[in-house]
Amino acid sequence: MQTSNFKQRIKKVPPVAYMLIIIIAIFSFMEPHYLSFSNFRNVLIQSTPLMIVAFGQTCIVLTQGTDLSLGAQVSFVTVLTVFLAQRGIMLEVAMLISVCCTVLIGAVNGLIVAKGNIPPFIATYGTQNIVNSISLLLTAGSSIYFSSFTYRIVTETTILFIPLMVWVAVIVFAVVWIALRKTKFGTNIYGLGGNREALALAGINPAANLIKTYAFAGMIAGIAGIITLCRVESGQPTVANGWEFQAVAATLLGGTSLREGKGGVTGTIFGVLLIQIIKNGLNVIGVQSIFQNAIIGSIVLAAIIIDAVVRIRAKE
Repeated sequence: MQTSNFKQRIKKVPPVAYMLIIIIAIFSFMEPHYLSFSNFRNVLIQSTPLMIVAFGQTCIVLTQGTDLSLGAQVSFVTVLTVFLAQRGIMLEVAMLISVCCTVLIGAVNGLIVAKGNIPPFIATYGTQNIVNSISLLLTAGSSIYFSSFTYRIVTETTILFIPLMVWVAVIVFAVVWIALRKTKFGTNIYGLGGNREALALAGINPAANLIKTYAFAGMIAGIAGIITLCRVESGQPTVANGWEFQAVAATLLGGTSLREGKGGVTGTIFGVLLIQIIKNGLNVIGVQSIFQNAIIGSIVLAAIIIDAVVRIRAKE
């Protein structure tokens, strides 16, 4: 009986977790100092903003959608917060306003997708370009600055030797996990991806729940934007370019399906860590940056293919 339970638990571990172990072993063999505590602490810090974004993207993917505006929303938060702070608004209030704006952007995305019956990829691609343009307009195409001690509080405070920003990611993970697994809202998210017709027959409004899901992802992107702002200490209109695709890749690597409404944020953690550990490892062993994107893309693609093959065979 215990052996059977152990096998069931092993099957639930996403294949990306095993690939993560292999990648770490390879880099450790190539560079003995790779396994140092300080290096893994750096990996966690570097992973935090993308990981938070990926938690929101996972919710969207569970509804059989993708939100290509999440990276633009992160950049927008850094820009709008600094823009408002430069004009006399208290930085913390500016941060709150910026996050409220990303919630609104998410809700608009959900409204367009749900009521306009437009594919999420197209709808959010349009939003991405609009938000990017606003960010560039507010900054005249360059970074803008506002000095504040608040940045250091977020980036330099540690609790149990772990940076505060990493704890923020842990809290976001816990909130999203509870929302997905323990609330009616989460059940409806899975229903949107698994069987939207059945959800409607049960008297639940799919459109309203889709709007809530995109707004929820927008709020999470806003939090990632605040963390990013505290790290870079400036408003940068292109700081999170491409994060939306990395978030989708991390979500798929973590085992969340684009077509079945199955998966969750636990696997997404492994997906983000795989991407970030590959980046970090390539830097540590001295691989030139011009080759890094090709190597990262190849490994991520291979991991997604392996994951898909394993899941297909598991169903046979």
